[in-house]
Amino acid sequence: MRAARSDLFRTFCALLACFAVCGFEAPQPQRTPAPPTPLPPVSTLTATLSVPAGAIAAALNEKTKTDIVHLRKQRVDCAIAQCLLDLDATRDGPIVVSARDNALSIAVPLSVRAQMPVKGPFFKTTANGAARGTARATTSLSLASNWRIASSTSGRILLSQGDLRLGPLRMNVAELWNRNADRLSQELFRSFDRTIASDLKVKPEAERLWRRATRPIRVAKSPQAWLVLAPERVRVGQPSIQNDAVAIGLGVDVRARVVLLDHSPEPAMPPALPPVEPLSAPSDRFAFVVPVLLPYGEAAALAMRRLAQKPLRIAGLPVRIQSLEILPSGRDVIVATRFCVKQSWDPFGWFDTCGQGYLRGVPQFNAATHVIRIANVHYDVATEGLLSSRLRGLAGPELGRVLESKLVFDAGRDLEELDGEIKAALARPEGRGVRISGNVEKFGAPSLTWTNEGFLATFPAQGTVSVDLNLPH
Repeated sequence: MRAARSDLFRTFCALLACFAVCGFEAPQPQRTPAPPTPLPPVSTLTATLSVPAGAIAAALNEKTKTDIVHLRKQRVDCAIAQCLLDLDATRDGPIVVSARDNALSIAVPLSVRAQMPVKGPFFKTTANGAARGTARATTSLSLASNWRIASSTSGRILLSQGDLRLGPLRMNVAELWNRNADRLSQELFRSFDRTIASDLKVKPEAERLWRRATRPIRVAKSPQAWLVLAPERVRVGQPSIQNDAVAIGLGVDVRARVVLLDHSPEPAMPPALPPVEPLSAPSDRFAFVVPVLLPYGEAAALAMRRLAQKPLRIAGLPVRIQSLEILPSGRDVIVATRFCVKQSWDPFGWFDTCGQGYLRGVPQFNAATHVIRIANVHYDVATEGLLSSRLRGLAGPELGRVLESKLVFDAGRDLEELDGEIKAALARPEGRGVRISGNVEKFGAPSLTWTNEGFLATFPAQGTVSVDLNLPH
């Protein structure tokens, strides 16, 4: 009798173990790569490098020698013959520069002393003369290669009617100068071009703007958010001359986006300055992308908390969700879940049927309510086939419908807080030497994608931006 009882107990334990391990494991679903993260739009940050005419005049006065022209035995046209001329032109006052009508106007007061040896059959002597006047020139500017500004100066030197006297022979110094102006004025105007071109240095200012664009701007504190400009190209416009200054437009093409990080995402080494490209016209318009990322782990944890609050019953059977994971795929996402089906006749849960199954759904976004949800949740084909053969009560769409009601996530509050902080941060001037400030006018229609990290709702922001280069370094 005792042996029969022992055999019965062993048989019961074997049956118990059999029921306890009765479960299922659906095969892994087919996955394709998650959609790529969309690129932010291209905006061009533009700034104007302004050089006052007074600064150009100061450079010319500092770098232009007092002795403007110094000629010895220069062969010139004397109208009646070729003569040798000694001539000294001296600047006797400050150079004056004005900027208008897209040109620089330059005025240089000067005095001229001339000597001309005259040789005849029976005599040899020297004619002397002096005159005062003003060199008046016009300079045009253009953008040349290799970051240089090209200067082209031309003009006339107007002199008083000073005479070269030699007995009865008289020659006018002004006429003599004007007759040979190309040679006599060329060196002066060339020196102006060299000075102006060296004073209008574009590359250092472009480098300042480029370096500033590589540094993120903090736009929120809790959580920390950074506006990353991600510069790609640098641009320079043709110089314009107006309002008593030379203005040169500089621009940097950026793909701006907001990232959430607890530290600045500034690169350890700023990217090298790329080759210059033309800037068509300065603009203060600006666009960037504000992302709201819901990581899959956070979404799954939120869904599990909701499922724990209210136990599920499907086809009359209690269903307990043990774990839930969201996996990205190309056209949808996969909801991997481990769940147990409780037998109605087993109050202790000894004979629960547990296993791993996979469902699929398509992420959707409601632009009006800012709600992310996974819609049309249904079994993966392989999982559905397995459950049809083992747990017919779970083979229908009920589990998908229940899970779908839990896979709803509100991004509105986070976005509203972030939007307000971004607007306030951009309204404050930011930076030293190069200052960036902006005004967010509106946030556009959002779009949703999903990446390897999570659900990504992107909100395009539009507005204006101001970049000030003319600050103390």
